[in-house]
Formats: sequence, structure tokens, C-alpha cells
Amino acid sequence: MDFTCAAYDRLLASALDAGYRVLRVRDALTGPPASPALIIRHDVEWNIRRTLAVINVEQQRGIRSSLYFRVDTRVYDPAQMCRLQDAGFEIGYHFNTLDRCRGDFARAARTFENELFRLREAGLDVTTAIPHGDPRIRRIGYRSNADILSRDPGFLARLKLLDVGGGLAAHFPEFVYIADLGISWNGVRSAAELLAGIQLGRWPAIYLLTHPDYWSASWFRAVGMQIAACAMRGLNINRIIAGFRRSGAEFRTGGAE
Repeated sequence: MDFTCAAYDRLLASALDAGYRVLRVRDALTGPPASPALIIRHDVEWNIRRTLAVINVEQQRGIRSSLYFRVDTRVYDPAQMCRLQDAGFEIGYHFNTLDRCRGDFARAARTFENELFRLREAGLDVTTAIPHGDPRIRRIGYRSNADILSRDPGFLARLKLLDVGGGLAAHFPEFVYIADLGISWNGVRSAAELLAGIQLGRWPAIYLLTHPDYWSASWFRAVGMQIAACAMRGLNINRIIAGFRRSGAEFRTGGAE
């Protein structure tokens, strides 16, 4: 069954057996290229307990990964994040400032800088940042939170942050990106296909993204989550929510964009 902690453990075991070197994002960007390599990133959204369950699987295997936190969710807990950092996990900044500032680039940049300062002031060695995506957001005047970086090419360098996207492509030009977006696989059709690819050495490098909120210790919860996700996709729930949000924004602004 996909999206269970047991399935994740099998995935890690297969990668280690196949000789994959498991890397945090920062390691992948700053160290010599490794082959085969498994770069693991987790976007921490709402439930720290589920995140701890996932990374406990990694710790049992002697693995450390990268964890990306937003500051506008209940899992934002600098003390907990510092404990994870002390345990060897990389803590990164998961930013959504353009969404929260409704496309105001100047305000979004200031918010980004302030939040990064708060993270570092708390003792977190943040050197990588990842934009957050939300299909329920109707964006006007920008396509994603990452646009804040393209508007100001020197932004990351001034803040002493590594260029995550471009850096990975430079170090690992043939890496495959595999993610559990929407509680379904992007890049492969199933966990079984991912396991088979790892065992056969199909990819010289894998960039794996998970959202621990989607993963379960319980087989029954995992099944329920996948059924609910399929229903949401079939009914286009996220698109409907985005439409309502846009309608609300147009009402507030008189229809002006």
C-alpha cells in the first residue's frame, strides 16, 4: 500500500540496498555529485506528529533528510525545529509570501527577509528555500511564489541562500523528480514502480519530495486518504475553491486586477 510508513521503509531499504547515497538538499547542492543519489525533501505542512513518524523511519535506517517549514502554520515551532537540526536534519524555509501578500512583490520580499531572519535568529542554519504551492490559490499577476526570485535575480545571493532549483539541475543533470503531490505519484505511477526503478538502477539520481501529512502508520487511514484525494480530483474541488477565492478578490477590488 502506498503512503504508509511501512511502504516508505521499504523504499529506503531498497535505495540503500541498491547503493544509493541518501542526501539532504544542501548536501546535494554543495558536495561533489554522487551517483546513484537519493535526495530527500519533506514539506512540513500541518501535523508535526506525522512528520516525526516519517523521519523516525529514516533515523532507524541511519538517514537524514531536509525538512521545509512555513511560518504561517501550527507546526512552526523553532524549538522543535532546532531539535531536529541537532539530530542531523536540514531545516529549510518553505515560503509562500507572494500568496500571503496577494501578489505584492515588494511586500512579499520584505516578508521573506523578515521570516528568514526570524528562523536564523532562532538558531536555525537555513541555507535553502523552497516555494510553497497551493492549487486552491487563484493567482493574479504572478504564477507561483517562486516568481519573487525571478523578479530579483540577486535576491538569494544577498540573503546567502542557495539556488535550489538551478543548483540541483547543475549537479544532477539527469535526476528524476518524484513527488507525492495530491496523495498521488508524480514521476511514477505507483510505489511499486518506484521500487522497481530503484532496484534496477533506472535513475542515476532521484529527487524525492514527500508531504508527511499524506503518510500514515495506519493502512486504513492511508486507504481513506487516497480515496478522498481521488474524489477531490474527480470533483475539481481545488479549482472550485480557487474560483470562489477569485470571485471574492474581484468583489473586494471591484473587478480590477
